[in-house]
Amino acid sequence: MSWWPRLRRPAARPKAEPTPAPSAVAALVRTAREAYERGDAATARSSIDAALTQAPDDPIALIESARLHRFAGRPEDGLSQLETALLTAPEPALVHLEIGKALIALKDLPAAIDAFSLATALDAELGEAWSQLGFSLRRLERHSEAIAAFEHAVRKAPESTLATVWFQYGQVLHVMRRLPEAMAAYKESLARDPRAIATLMAAGNTELLLENDEAALRHYEQAAAEALQTGTVPPGLYLHLAMAYQYVGRWRDSQRTYEKLLTVTPNDQLARWYLSQCDLALCNWERGWGAYNTRFAAGASPYRPLPFRSWRGESVPDDTLLILADQGLGDEIMFARCIPDAMARVGHCIVECEPRLERLFRRSFPGATIVATERVTDGSWLQDIPEPQWQIFGGDVPGLFLRNDKDFAPHKGYLRADPARIEHWRQRLEQDFGPGLKVGVSWRGGSDKTRTRSRSIAPTDWEPILSTPSCHFINLQYGNYLPELTAINERYGPVVHDYPEALADYDETAALVAALDLVTTVCTAIVHLGGALGKPVWVLTPFSPGWRYTVDRERMPWYPSTRLFRQPTIGDWAAPCRRLSEELARLTQNVASTAF
Repeated sequence: MSWWPRLRRPAARPKAEPTPAPSAVAALVRTAREAYERGDAATARSSIDAALTQAPDDPIALIESARLHRFAGRPEDGLSQLETALLTAPEPALVHLEIGKALIALKDLPAAIDAFSLATALDAELGEAWSQLGFSLRRLERHSEAIAAFEHAVRKAPESTLATVWFQYGQVLHVMRRLPEAMAAYKESLARDPRAIATLMAAGNTELLLENDEAALRHYEQAAAEALQTGTVPPGLYLHLAMAYQYVGRWRDSQRTYEKLLTVTPNDQLARWYLSQCDLALCNWERGWGAYNTRFAAGASPYRPLPFRSWRGESVPDDTLLILADQGLGDEIMFARCIPDAMARVGHCIVECEPRLERLFRRSFPGATIVATERVTDGSWLQDIPEPQWQIFGGDVPGLFLRNDKDFAPHKGYLRADPARIEHWRQRLEQDFGPGLKVGVSWRGGSDKTRTRSRSIAPTDWEPILSTPSCHFINLQYGNYLPELTAINERYGPVVHDYPEALADYDETAALVAALDLVTTVCTAIVHLGGALGKPVWVLTPFSPGWRYTVDRERMPWYPSTRLFRQPTIGDWAAPCRRLSEELARLTQNVASTAF
């Protein structure tokens, strides 16, 4: 039942003149408040009852009585008193404020919002009403309205409540992805309560999304220190602390933190998933692969098994194995390294893949059945092909064959682009540019969800590379690249050449890459494509990259033709770009050199 329609009507009736409260009544109200503050609820109740005996219609005593009923867990007992208080209250906004609080206690948020809205309409300077309105709107996910309420609250709420108000304001801004503003709100909150663990964690979370990893780590470490002092560790604190260690390149600290967390919460699948990535980054292959399938329970990859037996590497020469597509485009290419190993142990292999990879995989694995799908959860797409007896997710196949460094045998590429299209692009590039190295470039990696800022390089940092003589640079950037490409060519002249028809079709992209002499790129799917084709790929790598690039190797174990040019410190792209340009200059001294 909503109390609000009944409670609004008395406020519209003509108000009687309030009877001035005798000094004794005011004293009893004051005694009640002081008693409650020191935890003496019985004295507070008896004092208010005495005040109401002397002045039954005193609005201040009625508000205080309703408040005590709310504190005692009986908010409904105070609502009729608040209705009476509205008849004579000199400040009806205060009555509506308390009505709203009672309605929140009764879990009637829509009615509470009406009450707080009326309170702010009656007294626009009542900061607590604005705060409560913002809190309530946020709980109903009416975020835009909540932000408008908090904009008033942070200017008008009592100083004693502003730490909480700024924190709540930051939470709404965070949900709305207004991250810099959320961070500013958390800083205001921490300025008033620098030891608030929830705010420290929220600030860390926001800095992590902004990819301000060192700042995030400072917040998490301070939150952890406060948690040790209080003896209360909020959920997620050590998980986020470990993530921050990883993002600033403190991999072993990250590993130890995940291990410590798992001793306390052994069923934390998210921690186990992140720990597996730490292990793989540190090339602890066996343990890393052992927990890699926790990605499903952690929600990192959709689990969509079909009704076939799980394959664990058995030799079944008379049976058919289904390898299910798993994770992103680059991962599919990377995991495909192990398809020939799987094919050698079974009678026949069916490989599900992303549609862009279908022709490339058909050409590269002619003994397998390649099926392009949109990763539906049913098996309808298997109707016209041999029925498999076994299944395995693509991301679980490397764990069967790549258990130590020795298992990463050198190769000259396991994907095959279309030979005719490779020759087409070789002739086209030769015709367009003549002598000189043909070098592919890609400057932006990832997305908002996969840390694009740390994986992307601003045009200004490309100058030493793009100014290398005897090089012709070819665009390999995917997505909406035209604004950035235009900015690069306006800054340095027309140095990066674009063939959009090659980028519109991934099989054509593979042919173009195969026709190039070298690829220079940030961490993106082009690394995997070039490496799987056996082309030289020079990768500009962040200080703390994803696990696929390892912590400190000079080449990716997956692709012998890669070289990693790592940031020496977080955010420093100038150093690896300069080093790569120096290596590129050496290379151009002898275009015929094969020492990539």
